[in-house]
Amino acid sequence: MIRRIGASFAAGQRRAGRWIQAAFAVAALLASAGCNDDKFLTEEPIDFVGPTNFYRTQADAIAAINGVYAAFENTSGTNYYGGFFVMLVEFPTEMQTPYLSAGNERSLVDNYNFTPSHNYIYQAWLNAYVAINRANAVIDHVPGIDMDTTLRARIVGEAKFLRALHYFNLVRLFGGVPLYVHETTSLDSLQRPRATAAQVYDLIIQDLRDAIAVLPPASAYGPGDSGRASRGAAKTLLAKVYIQRAGTGVGTPADYQTALDILRDIDATEGYALLPNYGDLFDMKHEVNQEVIFDIQCTRAPGLGCRISNQVAPRKSNYGNSQNGSFTAEMPFFEEFALNDKRRAVTWQLSFVDKNDNIVTWDSTQSAKGTYGADTPYMRKFLDSLSTGYDEANYIILRYADNLLMESEAINEIEGPTAAAYAPINLVRERAGIGDLVPGLSKEAFRDSVFHERRLELAMEGPNGYFDSQRNWAWASARIVANMQLGKATGFKTSKYPKAAPFDAPPIPDKFKLMPIPQRACDLNPLLEQNPGWGSCR
Repeated sequence: MIRRIGASFAAGQRRAGRWIQAAFAVAALLASAGCNDDKFLTEEPIDFVGPTNFYRTQADAIAAINGVYAAFENTSGTNYYGGFFVMLVEFPTEMQTPYLSAGNERSLVDNYNFTPSHNYIYQAWLNAYVAINRANAVIDHVPGIDMDTTLRARIVGEAKFLRALHYFNLVRLFGGVPLYVHETTSLDSLQRPRATAAQVYDLIIQDLRDAIAVLPPASAYGPGDSGRASRGAAKTLLAKVYIQRAGTGVGTPADYQTALDILRDIDATEGYALLPNYGDLFDMKHEVNQEVIFDIQCTRAPGLGCRISNQVAPRKSNYGNSQNGSFTAEMPFFEEFALNDKRRAVTWQLSFVDKNDNIVTWDSTQSAKGTYGADTPYMRKFLDSLSTGYDEANYIILRYADNLLMESEAINEIEGPTAAAYAPINLVRERAGIGDLVPGLSKEAFRDSVFHERRLELAMEGPNGYFDSQRNWAWASARIVANMQLGKATGFKTSKYPKAAPFDAPPIPDKFKLMPIPQRACDLNPLLEQNPGWGSCR
C-alpha cells in the first residue's frame, strides 16, 4: 500500500528540517517559561537555513507545507495528537479513564482536579502555536516563490486550513487567545494580549473560506498526495466551526443554518459516504476510503509515525514495544453499548494477545491483577499491534459520520426533531446495527440523543469529547457527576467507577467549560489574563 503523502512527505521533512527546527525554537517561546540560558539565546547558528535562503523553489514550498503536517505528531519531542492533547480532551468526559492513581497527572484531568500549571494544558498551547507558526511561515513566504501558480495557491490553502484547525483547538480549549498571523522569527512580537473568542473564530472562518476557494477535491490528489487538506475537509471543518460557535454562545443561532447549508453542500458535491462496515475505519488495509475526510498520515518510521498506539495497547499485551493502556472504559459508558452494536467490539478491546501469545478475553470479573490487567475494557481504536513506537494506523480527525450527526444537531436546533433531523442520525445508527432512534422525542431529548450517539460513534476521535460537552454542558456534566457519585458510593475500590469527586456536590463548576491559560504562558507574557474562576495569571 502506498502511504499517503509518503515519500514526498519524508523528503520534505528532511529538506525543511533545519529551518523548521529554528522556527520552532522561537515559536516555543510563545508558551514556555522565561529562559535564562544565555548560550541558548545568543549562540550563533551554524549552516543556518532561514527564510531568505530556503523559500526559493517549488520543492522548498512542498517541504515547508509538509513540515506543517508533521507538527501534528512531531513538534517539540512531546505528544500533541500523539497523546497529551487527546488525553486532555477525552479524559474529562464520562467515556474513558486513565486507570491510574488519583494523583497521577492523567487522573487529575480525568477528575477535574487540575490547575493552570498542568503539563498537558501547557503542551496543548505550545504545540498548537508551534504548528501555527509553521503555517504562518508558509503563508508568508510561499506566495513569493516563482513556481506553478495552481500548486502555489493550493499549498497556501493547505496552510490556511491547518492554521485554522490549530486555532480551532486553541479557541475551544481556552476561549480568546493571542493571534499571530505572520511567522514569528524574533522575540520582539511575542507579548500580545488575548484576542476575543469571536475574533479568533473570525480568523478561522476567513482562513477556511480562503482554503475552500483554492483547494481541490480529495479525488484530485494522486496516491503520493492523498491525505492532504482537500476542499471537502475545509468545508467540513468550517461546518464544525459554525456548530461549535453556535453551541457555545460565541456566535448566534443563525450559525446553525450556515453550518447546515455547508453540510448539505458537502453531501451534494464532495462524494463522501458511510463505509458499510464500521470496523474498516480502523483497519489499516482500508485507510483510504470514502468516509474519512481528513486524518493524520502515519507509518512506522521515526518522525513519520503516529504515537497513540502505546496508549491503547493493554499493559499485559505483546503489542508493539510499549504497552501503557492509558485509555480504559468508564463502566457505565461501556454498558451503554448494546450487545448488538457493531461499534462495541471495534471501540473496545474485548480480547487481546498477551506476552505469552495467549488470547485474553475481557469479562466483568476481570481486574487489574487478573489476566486482562484492568477492570474495564481497553480502547481499541488506533491500535497498531506491530508499533515500533511510531504507529502505522492513521489518526482520524474528520469523517462523514460526524457530518451526519452535525446535520441532525443543526436541524433540531433550527426546527426541532423533524423527519429531516431524524434521517442523518438514523443512517449512523443503522450502520451500527441498532435501528432507528425512537420517534416522537422532544427537542431537548433529541439533542441529548444526538450527543449520546456522538459519544458512541466518535469516542476518542477528532478528538471530540470535551468539545462536544461544551455544546451540551448540562447533559454532559450530569453524566460525569453521576459517575463521580457512583465511584464515591463504592469507595473507589474498583476502577469500574474511577472518577473521584474533586468538589463536594454537583454541578461541576462552570469554570471547567474552558481550560485555564497555562501558567507558563502567563509567566512569559504579562499581557495575558486568566480565564474566569482560575485566579490571576500573576
